[in-house]
Amino acid sequence: MSSRTRSNIRKRGSTYTYYVYVAAPDGKRSQVTKGGFRTRREAEAAQIAVLNAVNTGTFVRPERITLGGFLVEEWLPSRRPPNLEESTYASYERYVRLHVNPYIGAVPLQRLTPMALNGLYRTLLDEGRRQASPARKQHSAELVGRVKELRGTGLSYKAIADQLGAEFPDEVGSITHHAVAALLRRALAPERKRAGRPPGLKPRTVRYIHTILHAALRDALRWNRVARNVADAATPPPLSATRRARPPAWTADELRGFLEYAADCRYLPAWVFLATTGCRRGECLGIAWDDVNLDKATAIICRQVTAIDHKLLVKELPKTKRGHLIRLDSSTVAMLRSWRARQNEERLLAGPGYDDAGFVFCHPDGRPYDPDRFSREFLRKQAQYNRAHPAEPLPRLVLHGLRHTWATLALEEGIDIKIVSERLNHSSTHVTQGIYTHVTPPMQSDAAERVARSIFGTSPTNA
Repeated sequence: MSSRTRSNIRKRGSTYTYYVYVAAPDGKRSQVTKGGFRTRREAEAAQIAVLNAVNTGTFVRPERITLGGFLVEEWLPSRRPPNLEESTYASYERYVRLHVNPYIGAVPLQRLTPMALNGLYRTLLDEGRRQASPARKQHSAELVGRVKELRGTGLSYKAIADQLGAEFPDEVGSITHHAVAALLRRALAPERKRAGRPPGLKPRTVRYIHTILHAALRDALRWNRVARNVADAATPPPLSATRRARPPAWTADELRGFLEYAADCRYLPAWVFLATTGCRRGECLGIAWDDVNLDKATAIICRQVTAIDHKLLVKELPKTKRGHLIRLDSSTVAMLRSWRARQNEERLLAGPGYDDAGFVFCHPDGRPYDPDRFSREFLRKQAQYNRAHPAEPLPRLVLHGLRHTWATLALEEGIDIKIVSERLNHSSTHVTQGIYTHVTPPMQSDAAERVARSIFGTSPTNA
C-alpha cells in the first residue's frame, strides 16, 4: 500500500480510523471516514474494500436517512401515478403509513437487517390490526333516543332532521337527513361480535407488506443507497398461508330470492348485471350506454369507476385487465331496455342539471354511483332480507360474491372452464382453476362415469 494511503489511517485513542475521499454526485470530493478498528491492519483492509467499491461503482455512501424517511420522501414520490395505478399507489402509501413506519420507520436505512423485517412481520401477525377510529361526531344519549322516538312515529329522515334542529339548537348544521340515517343505522344495528377476532393481520396482508418493502429496497439498491436488499433474506409468511379460502357464493335459488326481494331498490339493475355477467364492481359502474348494443345483446367492458381517498375516479381498465366483449342473456337485455326508459324519464325531469356522462348505472341526476356505498347498500339489503326471512336467512355475501356466484353456477352447469375464464377476464385458465377448484369435483366424477361407460358399455353401478 502506498504511503499516501497509509497516511489516511490515523490512530485515535486506542482504535484506528480510515479516511477516504470520494466524488460526490455534484462532482466535488468529500471525505468518508470510519473508525473503531482494533488494529491498523483491520483499518487498512476496510479502507481497501471501500476503494475497490469506489473503483467498481458499487460504493454506497454512508447516510443517516431512516427507512421511514426513504420510503416517504424518496421512494413513494417516485412511484406516483402514472408509474403505478392510483389504487395501487394509495394502498402502498396506506400500508407504509399504518404498518411499517410506526414500527421500524426510525431504523436507519443502511442498518436495516433481515431480522428487523422478520420482527416486523411477527408483530403484525400477532397484534398488527389497527383499532377502529371513534366516530367523528358523538351525539348525546338524549338526542339518539329522540331520533329513535321520532322514527317510530313514521317521520322521514328529513322531517326528523328539521324537528331535531328546533329541539337541539346546538346541533344545528350537524344533523342532516344523511346524519339521521347514519345515526339510526349505528343505533339499531346489532353489536358486532369482535371478541374472537384475532388482533393481528392476516398472513396474506403481511406478505403484501413484504412485497412493498422488497420493491422499495430493490430500488434503494438500484439507486446505490444500500449495499444489498435485506428483504431477500427476510422470512415473510409462506405462500401456503396466504391462499384464499373457498370463495363464498349463493345458490341459484338464493340469488333469485334476493333479487326478487330487492325489486324496489334502485341498485337492483346493477346487481342483476353483476349477477348475470360476472364482471367486477368497478367495471359494472363504469359501463356506458355507448358500450352496450341491445340489438346484438353485447357489452364492452373497457373502463371502471373507483374511489381513491373518497374521490371518484373514472379510468380505462389497466393492461392486466384489458377490455373485452361479453354477450348478454335475454333477461338482462330486457332489464336494460326497461332501465334505459326509466333513465330517459329521469333525464327529462332533471333538465339542464342532469350530468349526462352516459353511464348505464347512475343516480337520478346522472352522477356515477360511489363504489363503496354501492357495496354497503348490497349488504344492507341482505340484512333487510334476513330480518324478513328469519327462518331461511341468506349466507352473508359481499358484493364481489356475485362474481363468484356467476362463475360457480356456470361451472356447475358444465360450461367449459376456458369460456368461464374468458368471461371473467382472467389472465389464464390456471387462475380460474385455482379459485374454483371446489366446483370441479362433480365434473371430474361425471367424466369418470362417462369414460367407464365407454369401457364397460354400461355404468358399473348398473352392472
